[in-house]
Amino acid sequence: MGDWKKAIAVFEEMDFSLDCDEFEDKIIGQKTICLLQLKGMNLKYPYGMYVRGSYSPAFTTDYYNHRQEFKSLSSGASLSDEEKVMVNTLDNLFQKNTPLLEIGATYAFIVEKTNRSPVEAFRIIKETKGFYRDTQIAKGISKAKEFLFEPTEKDLEWLKKETGPMQRASIKSMRH
Repeated sequence: MGDWKKAIAVFEEMDFSLDCDEFEDKIIGQKTICLLQLKGMNLKYPYGMYVRGSYSPAFTTDYYNHRQEFKSLSSGASLSDEEKVMVNTLDNLFQKNTPLLEIGATYAFIVEKTNRSPVEAFRIIKETKGFYRDTQIAKGISKAKEFLFEPTEKDLEWLKKETGPMQRASIKSMRH
C-alpha cells in the first residue's frame, strides 16, 4: 500500500478535507496524488488508466480505510519544505478545480507512463473527455505542462530570443 499518512499531509498542506462520500473530492484526491507522484513525490501509489483517467485502487482503499483521518486531516506526518513547495505550486495552479485536475493528470499520465506523444495524448483526451469544453481541455493540459515541465537553460534562451522583440516593442509603445 501507499503512504496514506503522507497523502493526508499533502491534503493538510492544501487545506483540503477529503470526504470519500463526495465524488468530486475523490477525483481531486486521486488526480492530486497522481500529479505529485509524476513530479517526483514518493507516495508509493500505483496508478493505471480507468474510466475517469489516472486512478489508483490502492489510494482508494486507503482513503476508505482511513476516512476519518482524511476528513479531519490528522495523520501526524509532515512534508519536507521541498514537498510543501511542490504541493502549493500544484494547488495554486489547479485551485482544486475538478475538471482541470482530471484533464491535467490524465494527459500527464498518458504522456509519462504510456510513452505516447503529446499529440497522441491530446487526441486521447479529446476522445475520452469530450464532455469537457475545448477551453477546459486546453487549460488542464497547459496547467499539467506548467506543473511538470522544467525548462532547461536552452529552453529559456530560446524563449528570450523568441519573445524579446515583442517585449521591446511593448515597452517602447508604453513610452509613447
